Amino acid sequence: MSTSDYLSANNLFILIGVFVIVLVAFLWFLRKPQNRHPMEGEKGRALDEARAQENAQGVTDVPPTRR
Repeated sequence: MSTSDYLSANNLFILIGVFVIVLVAFLWFLRKPQNRHPMEGEKGRALDEARAQENAQGVTDVPPTRR
């Protein structure tokens, strides 16, 4: 194996290894409930349904924009 073949194979191996480590760390981070998005789950669905009902009745929860 020549030096250029070794370097390209080594770089590819390191790149794949770093991606695997980052993926494992990200999944480990998301295991904790406090690291997830606050509106995921029942609370978020209930709020989305309430907003949809208000918007269907003509009551919007979006503030007017400044001009």
